[in-house]
Amino acid sequence: MKRLFLQIFAWLAILLGVGLMLQPTVSQYLAARQSTKTVQKFVQAAAAAVPAEPETTDIAEPARAYPALYDALQSYNAQIFADGQSGLKDPFAYETPAFDLTGYGLPDDVIAALWIPRLDLELPVYLGASTANMARGGALLGQTSMPLGGENTNTVIAAHRGYYGAEMLRNVQQIQMGDKITLTTPWDTLVYRVCELKIIQPDDINAVLIQPGRDLLTLTTCHPYTQNTQRYLVIAERDPDAAAATHAQDLTECDETWDAAPRQVTVEANGTTALQEVAPQSITPLPHEGSGENAGGAYSNWMIWLENNALWAGFLLIAAVVGCMLIGRRQRKADSQ
Repeated sequence: MKRLFLQIFAWLAILLGVGLMLQPTVSQYLAARQSTKTVQKFVQAAAAAVPAEPETTDIAEPARAYPALYDALQSYNAQIFADGQSGLKDPFAYETPAFDLTGYGLPDDVIAALWIPRLDLELPVYLGASTANMARGGALLGQTSMPLGGENTNTVIAAHRGYYGAEMLRNVQQIQMGDKITLTTPWDTLVYRVCELKIIQPDDINAVLIQPGRDLLTLTTCHPYTQNTQRYLVIAERDPDAAAATHAQDLTECDETWDAAPRQVTVEANGTTALQEVAPQSITPLPHEGSGENAGGAYSNWMIWLENNALWAGFLLIAAVVGCMLIGRRQRKADSQ
């Protein structure tokens, strides 16, 4: 009976090890699948909300989806610019959403779909950088512009540098100058081109303010990877001449324009500005990464450690169990002789 229990325990341990080894791949697949489903649901709901075109052709503007919401967002953008974004007094203001989108008929509080061809990444964008929203995809920071485009706007979207198997902005360092980034909203597809890369301190609110006369999109995530003491910004400006393309076309453009040279990133800290070269190579998690204390980032280094080391932990567990089984079998043979 004791031998049977030991065999059952050994096989359970092996199954646990296999589960640990598969965990990162399965988590990444499930996260990507969930993001895709959320984006598809958002796009379908927006398309269904567009009113039918009137029979007469003397209408000044075409019918819009969610007209009340569109007008409210336009008014909001104009107001925060006129007020100098006075409500953005500290980073905690980022968490507060300005609207309840479900009240206007948009599902899941999603305001846009973010497409970054360089990373082959599509994320739903939620209003407000709360913990819950950051766990699900990109989050539009409170007191920054709603994603409508136009002069005097800066739509700022934050995302984790990896979360529970989802890569999100883990490889943000691969994005290069001139890259295309697209925002799809219920009203338009907005195409931006990367014009600046920055590294800032987490409390540097000035770096994400609206710049008069410009139509900007800013992505922000933790930096350096697993340490989280700074923020990495990707700043893109609206390209009015760019037409929306298919994902396949965008990915082909990325392949043709890839530059393996280090990224020239502006570093702002303590009132000083300097240039830093950041290698664009894809991050391959190593066993020692993420083992330090959380240094103030939104994403726990402990979770990064679990993600990165699941494969190693599973392998070691299986090796240990199989080794014990072999040693036990050898010992039983020796005892029987």
